[in-house]
Amino acid sequence: MANFIAQQIEDLGAEVCYQKFLPHGKNFHPLKFFTSMTNDIAIQPNGTATNFGINTIGILRAPRGDGKEAIVLVTPYNSQRVQSNELLSLALGFSVFSLLSRAAWLSKDVVWLSADSQFGEYAAVSAWLNQYHNPVFLSHSVVSHTKMYGANNIYDGNSEKTEATAFKRAGTMAAALIFKVGETRRYSDRDSVTIYAEASNGQMPNLDLLNVVHYLAVHRQGFRVNIAAFSSLLSSAWLRVIAEILHTIGSVLRKINPDWKLDIAVPDYVEGTANLANSMYNQVVEINFSITP
Repeated sequence: MANFIAQQIEDLGAEVCYQKFLPHGKNFHPLKFFTSMTNDIAIQPNGTATNFGINTIGILRAPRGDGKEAIVLVTPYNSQRVQSNELLSLALGFSVFSLLSRAAWLSKDVVWLSADSQFGEYAAVSAWLNQYHNPVFLSHSVVSHTKMYGANNIYDGNSEKTEATAFKRAGTMAAALIFKVGETRRYSDRDSVTIYAEASNGQMPNLDLLNVVHYLAVHRQGFRVNIAAFSSLLSSAWLRVIAEILHTIGSVLRKINPDWKLDIAVPDYVEGTANLANSMYNQVVEINFSITP
């Protein structure tokens, strides 16, 4: 699969490279936080590994850019057992990548990461990010001195694809979008788009990125927005009492000064509080609002 994806990227005239990585080690290193991060894929020269993953990376150089910024598209798939929904995800990723390859107005590089998620989606993306930001400098190339069997000789030391195995980078990541087609039995048969906006450590993406997805789904496909909320708060009696008190106070203040628009309707206050609480919870546990027809 990695060879096929790379061939499609090359046919578009884009740069392509592979990245091999091993599963995350389960050993605890208490001093790792205070030291430079080591790359998870590094293995001893002349060593052999049979259980590894292969990420395929395609890079479009922006015709109007200076190479300092990039946008990342990620499509995860299990290379050992590719499901139909994962094939659709790869097809979607390639379609977007192919379309952008013909865009003359691009000012940021575009990176397409086909993440091998046989060890989990997080492990594949984390391994790539680790090597992207923390390059490993060795006297001898790990790639050229290490044979990793079972990958159609992609990483054979005698391979002629030395250029493809050299890890390539673009500019600083200005934004990243991970998209995958969900399994039918899990997400039901209806069409829907679910956006996982909250990330680790309370990070939030640029709102423009969410607005683009929202615009395409709502105004182009006719979907409606359904923001996830705590259902328990929607039916909470004490929250409704607080909302009524605040609404009364806001109504009085608005009579004093009409410019003070503080009289929020009770249902809007309850719904907004439930949505806010759900968003804060998702930021803590790292998980969304969905767009459905």
